[in-house]
Parts: sequence; C-alpha cells; structure tokens
Amino acid sequence: MTTFPEWVLKYREKGTDVRYLNGHYYLYSVTSKYDPSVKRSRKVTLAYLGRITPEGLVRPKAARMMDELQYITNREYGASSFILSECSDVIELLKKHFPDEWKEIAVCAIMRFFHSSPMKNMQLHYVSSHLSDALPDARMSPESVSNLLHYTGLRRQRIVDFMSNFVQGEQCVIDLTHVFSRSENVIAATLGHNPGGGHIPQLNMVLLTSLKGNHPSFFRIVPGSIGDVSTIRMTMKEAGISGPDAVLVGDKGFYSKDNMLFLEKERMRFILPLRRDSAFIDYIPARGDARTKFDGCFMFDERVIWHSRRDIRKRRVILFLDEDLRTEEGRDMIARIKDGRGRMSSYHEQMQKMGTIAIITNTTARPQRVYELLKRRIEIEQTFDTFKSTLHADRSYMRSDVSMQGWMFINFVALLLYYRVYDLLFRRKLLKKYSPGDVVLHLSLISKMKIGDRWVLSEIPKQSRILMEKLEISVSIA
Repeated sequence: MTTFPEWVLKYREKGTDVRYLNGHYYLYSVTSKYDPSVKRSRKVTLAYLGRITPEGLVRPKAARMMDELQYITNREYGASSFILSECSDVIELLKKHFPDEWKEIAVCAIMRFFHSSPMKNMQLHYVSSHLSDALPDARMSPESVSNLLHYTGLRRQRIVDFMSNFVQGEQCVIDLTHVFSRSENVIAATLGHNPGGGHIPQLNMVLLTSLKGNHPSFFRIVPGSIGDVSTIRMTMKEAGISGPDAVLVGDKGFYSKDNMLFLEKERMRFILPLRRDSAFIDYIPARGDARTKFDGCFMFDERVIWHSRRDIRKRRVILFLDEDLRTEEGRDMIARIKDGRGRMSSYHEQMQKMGTIAIITNTTARPQRVYELLKRRIEIEQTFDTFKSTLHADRSYMRSDVSMQGWMFINFVALLLYYRVYDLLFRRKLLKKYSPGDVVLHLSLISKMKIGDRWVLSEIPKQSRILMEKLEISVSIA
C-alpha cells in the first residue's frame, strides 16, 4: 500500500482519490456504484482533477483555460450565434441521439465548417468564440476530442439513427469518394487505386445526398480495397432506401458494363459519365459552329449548355456541350502547343470533343435536370475535399477504425451545417456573389465585448451589415 506525504494527503477529501503514477501524485473525483454482478459497490472515476505537487494542485490545462475565459473581453459572436440559430434543429437531434456528447460534437462540427480546424486548434477557437458561453463546459482539448471520436465511432447505430432523420422519404444521389489515411492504426485504410493513379492507403466513403432538401443525408466508410457496387447495396440497406428511390451519380471511373447491369438488376437509376473515347458517344452534333443537330439548349450558371440525345436499348446517352468550356480547353491546348508540349494535329483531332460531357442514364429526367445532378455531385465532392484536407494532419489521433468513423461523422455534421447556409444563399439568390464560407467570414467580424459585467455587441462592419440585410437576418445579444 502506497504511503502518501502529508502535503498530498491534505487534498484527499470525501469524493476524491489520490493515485501515484510514474513518480507523480494525481487527484481524481470518484464515486461508488453498486455492481449487481459482484453484489457490491465499485469505485467509479468521474474526472481528473489535477497533479499534486509540494507547491499545490496543478489543475488540468483545459480547466485552467476555461477559468481564464472570464478575462477574455472580446469574443467572436456573429457567425457562432447565426449558426446556432439557423441549425438549431440539427443541434437538437445531436442532443437527442448523443445526450452526453452533443456539445462536443456540435462544437467540433462548427469548427470544421468555420475553420476546417484540426483537433489541436479546436479548443483555441472554442474559448475565443461565443460557443464557449452558448455551449459551456465542452471538453475540447486534443485528448478529449480524440476520446470523443473513439466513443462516437463505437456507436454506429446512434449515428445511423441520427442520419435517418435526413433520409426518410427522400430521393437521393449516391456518390462514392475517397478518404485518404496514412495512419498505421486504421486497418480499413488499405491500398486502393485512386483517380490520381496512385496506390496509397485509403478509405472509400459512400455519401448519400438528398435531392429534395439539397443536403447530405447518409454516409458509410469501407476499406479502400472495396469500391464496387456491393458497397452501394449495403449502404442503401443500412439507410433503409430502396432502389427506385435512389439515383447513382458516378464518376468516369465507375462506368462499366457489369456495374450498369448490376444497377439495373437492383432497379436503381443511374447517371454515369462516359470517357470521351467511348464508342457510345456521337460527336456529330458538336462538329463545326452550327448547332442545328443538337436537340436544344438551356442556361446553367449563366452559360449556354447544348444537348443531344441518343437511345441505346432502354438507356439514353446525352451529349452536353458547354461553349465556354470549349473555348477554355482550346485556349489551354494552344498554349501547350506554343510551349512545345503538343502538336497542332492533335488540336484538330480533339477539337470536336472539347467542352463536351457525355453520360449514359436510364432515368427519364430532362437533360437540364441530368446536368444539374451531375454538377451537384462534383460540387459536393469538392466541398467535402475541403473538410478532408486536414485529415492527414490529424492522423496521430486516429487510434483505430472506430476513431475514423467518429471523425467522418463530425465532418458529415459539418457538411450538414455548410449546406444549410448554402440553401439560405440559394433561396435568397445570392450564390453568384457569396459562398457559405463568405457568410462565415463576414459574420465572424461581429464580436461581443465585455464592459463591466455586461456583454455588448461591437460595431458591425459595413460589408457584414449589407450581407445581413440581403440574407434577412439579424444579430443581437439578448
């Protein structure tokens, strides 16, 4: 039995326990709980209170940082209060499905959205924003967040129950994308082929996106060596979605005869881009400057998109031509020829294919709708790439496959928040001028200041005020 010095024993009070580890003394908050399996009470550790030294008790860094909050007299307010209000339903769902961890999950997701923050910086962002007042006592140290990811990742059913609120009765787009990981502890990160042609440890993620609500609705991660259509079947089964309620929007690497036959067997609709050298594509309408052989055109993002259709059995091959994209690709190729990196004969050979995108589909959707779904898939993947960008920096915190599951759930919630702001900009017809990131940047310039014992709102910059008027929102301290 360890004998403790007097300067240690004075800290051992009722409800605490002193432990000697590696030459140091540590104080913990404890309680007792009856264990029916052994028919007696067991000691349960509640919290770490600090390290005992001859000079006194050194409290945990996170606790000391929270104590110092009272001396911070200027905190970010606008963006935090806005997202808490705009996404209150998402936060309430987190509270329902993760009653003990919802604060930490919400803060992590908001920090991923606002700053693409790695774990090591989340506590700093938290204590310097309004979130530390609105969601107090969230445990945001790197170690706490690491434990959160492990705990959350173990509870996949809770994650599924949370996501079910976003998939019920919804038609969806299915996308298979890559999540790279170099952590030696993540077993599922096996060698897999990626679009860049390399073979590095990676995970595959299936992401479902709601067509009606324009938001992500479900995700599932699988080993990088598994990238076939069986992954899609299992994901749909877990999400409770039937084949006719889904549209698979793939990339050029996904198309194959076998994949297409599988999707049709599952009664799934699909939109699959074709490589430009595919024999299914008829480029005759794109030859020359006349557009008389196209079926028509529509406007997308202030660009003219021409389209022509070719029927192959029960499928359609649709050729799209973007005039602006053709000009850009032609200019780039001429520049390469001038630099000696190409031949003029290649330019003439490729000219009719420039600016084109061709897909094969079994849907009956109008060409404009097909094109919109294709572009939405690209947009969502680019957005998620932003959140994936710091994954490499956080690899040391990925203890296992379950930690990766928890981390991807945090990023999924961040994506939900992102698209809630995106939808607001869409409804206000402001996407041409502002992105969700712009909204966060402008609103984060609004801070609150402590004067005496009261918090008051700082001056609102002109550009932030203009954006708020366009969004029809207000920011105030109750």
